[in-house]
Amino acid sequence: MSDADESTTRAAGGAPARPPALVVPRSIYDAMAAHCVRDAPLEACGLLVGHPPRALSIHPLRNELASATRYNADPRDILDAVRAMRPLGREIVAIYHSHPSSRAFPSRVDLAENHYGEIPRIIVSLLENPPETRVWRLDPASYVELIWRIDDAPA
Repeated sequence: MSDADESTTRAAGGAPARPPALVVPRSIYDAMAAHCVRDAPLEACGLLVGHPPRALSIHPLRNELASATRYNADPRDILDAVRAMRPLGREIVAIYHSHPSSRAFPSRVDLAENHYGEIPRIIVSLLENPPETRVWRLDPASYVELIWRIDDAPA
């Protein structure tokens, strides 16, 4: 089950919580999860693009490593995504990848190979059906889980 299905809108004690770091329309979330399942047992990867914090489109990328435990997005696919988003004034709002055989927590490799700074990182674990999905901010030696939600409004 996705942690985002239960959106956090209030902090403990009823005080307003921080706004979500990421809002993903249901259609985009479903396409992302389907891409991860389709590419299994290899790790899948891709970009969510839009206007922070809202994703407006998905750009599945090829994993040029063709690995079940690591990914490296095909640079040509990244370039194509950037060419598609720039004329629309959009930016990368999240980077996603799957963990076909482990939980939706960042690995040491995820931390070490985080080349996009504070952009939210989505990890989709395929250990369960439906997939477990969590969003993180990664640093070289640590990670913090971010608040996010799935929105049933159209993208």
